[in-house]
Amino acid sequence: MELRDWMVDREERIAALWLARLRSREGQSGDGRDGLLGFLLSSLVVFLSRCLGGKKDLGEEVWHQATYLYGSLALRRALSAGEVVEELGILREILLKLLLKNPADSWESRSFQRDLLTLNRLLDQGVVRASVAYVDDLFFAHLQGSGIPEGVTPDLVEETRRQLEGLRADLDG
Repeated sequence: MELRDWMVDREERIAALWLARLRSREGQSGDGRDGLLGFLLSSLVVFLSRCLGGKKDLGEEVWHQATYLYGSLALRRALSAGEVVEELGILREILLKLLLKNPADSWESRSFQRDLLTLNRLLDQGVVRASVAYVDDLFFAHLQGSGIPEGVTPDLVEETRRQLEGLRADLDG
């Protein structure tokens, strides 16, 4: 089994574990108050796995756009710049733990190892894009506004969902 197939088979579990870890860090229970975060995390996991398949270029473009959106939303969620980096680091940790517990059949193959290195590079790029988005939005909040970024509003939730659904459609189409 190649890494992409391994990830696709576990996308829901990976996203659920990631959401649970983030909620536990924030002291939140899984009461559904923040459905947008769950949808965003689920989308990111799907996008990441698609970077390893036949549509790598499109997958990577979508991943880059989505991680930029993630960093932008992190500012609105009132995270610190370091927390957005840590949250993506949690995704990497979850992936590695799952791989070590339930390794893919082709762990020894060159293509699997190449995909594992690609996955690592993509996660690093995601951290960079999310950090840039966070700093960009913080800068513009100070430059153009009160200096305090607006929180997660219903309009932002709707717009973010629309963008994520559009990115999913791009990958499926």
